Amino acid sequence: MTSRNQRWRALLAVVLPLLLVSSLASCAEKDKDDESSTESGGGSGDSSGGEVTLFGPEVDIEAEGLENSFKEFEEETGIDVVYQGDRSFEEQIGVRVDGNDAPDIAMFPQPGKVADFADQIVTLDGEIADQVGENFDPGWTDFVTIDGDLKAIPAKADLKSLVWYSPAAFTEAGYEVPETFDDFLALVDKIIADGKTAFCVGLGSDAATGWPFTDWMEDYMLRLKGPEVYDQWRSHEIPFNDPDVIEVGEAVYELWSKPGAVFGGIQNAPSTPFAEAGLPLVDGDCVLHRQGNFYSTLWEDGTELGPEGDVNAFYLPGNEEFGNVTLSGGIYAAAFSDDEDTMKVMEFLASTDYANARAQVSGYLSPNKNVDASNYPSELEQNFGQILVEADPVRFDASDLMPGAVGAGSFWTAAVDITTGAKTVKDAFDEVEASWPSD
Repeated sequence: MTSRNQRWRALLAVVLPLLLVSSLASCAEKDKDDESSTESGGGSGDSSGGEVTLFGPEVDIEAEGLENSFKEFEEETGIDVVYQGDRSFEEQIGVRVDGNDAPDIAMFPQPGKVADFADQIVTLDGEIADQVGENFDPGWTDFVTIDGDLKAIPAKADLKSLVWYSPAAFTEAGYEVPETFDDFLALVDKIIADGKTAFCVGLGSDAATGWPFTDWMEDYMLRLKGPEVYDQWRSHEIPFNDPDVIEVGEAVYELWSKPGAVFGGIQNAPSTPFAEAGLPLVDGDCVLHRQGNFYSTLWEDGTELGPEGDVNAFYLPGNEEFGNVTLSGGIYAAAFSDDEDTMKVMEFLASTDYANARAQVSGYLSPNKNVDASNYPSELEQNFGQILVEADPVRFDASDLMPGAVGAGSFWTAAVDITTGAKTVKDAFDEVEASWPSD
């Protein structure tokens, strides 16, 4: 045994120095290669190949579409884009920022909330700002340009003035798609008179419960009072409890509170998850469901969409006085980190490459004016894109432009109080007005 151990020691004494020399030479060669890659630029050599975190309100299929749009980008750059979705984003983003746990990039569904975090959000300039200028109309970026600084990129557009319906149910009952707002109201009365339930409605959305009511009210405001009053309301040039605003809120409540107007009753709307609210339409439990284009991702698997399908959608018509008034919304990407990888992701989000990649997944419309509309995966969604292009006038979701304390707070609370019967429209709107930030 002794002689064998001695032989091993002798062998290791020769081999180990050789291995050490080989290892040092390999490291030196790798360092040389890395320097060459950095100097030449391009590909993953421009990136540290790190991880960039995104946090936003999209979940399930919507989140999958967002994640899939980054696949080619990740392969080219070596950056790992990690997305986390939460329906309670509006509440959670404040918790995370206050807890020093902000994501690298936040996907804000409310431009008004971008302003709440303006001091912590990175100002976008240089090549990114140039790209935003080339690809987006100022109407999309004015909301997130704060004191002259661009703070976010328009990453998604929503067409909200839509009503989903069953083509088969319409044919069977002899209903026609309305061409004016008065026709729409007459259709609702006809449905109820026929003994059917007019609407499926759900306001439930975790900490954001109540927001679908705000969309209804905004569509009604545009059609009953017009874009001028709408603009005064959302910018607080008139108070939230102005007689015009109360009148619009009462009009929505009166529609919903009619016997036979809402499946399950208006009082149960706050406890009905909005993502599931429209599904009974396919079973004939209701005839109409007013919700944005993104709802195309929420129908159950196997549901065929389009004029000959199980479900179709029509534009909620305007009127002669105010024209083709249309409600839109969107999601904005804002960076809390200015590291190289994060800025590369932001640059991609501002690009037409991102718009075309994301457009191939249902439930998405791009605010990028250079997107190739043929990338939208169905005729129905191409039609949605056309409606958005032809909208005139178009207005962005008012609650999303209001201060976060109102648009993502007291307005939602008012919606729940009104629909459950806890408060009158006037009393609820008095409280919203009192919550409006004084500065």
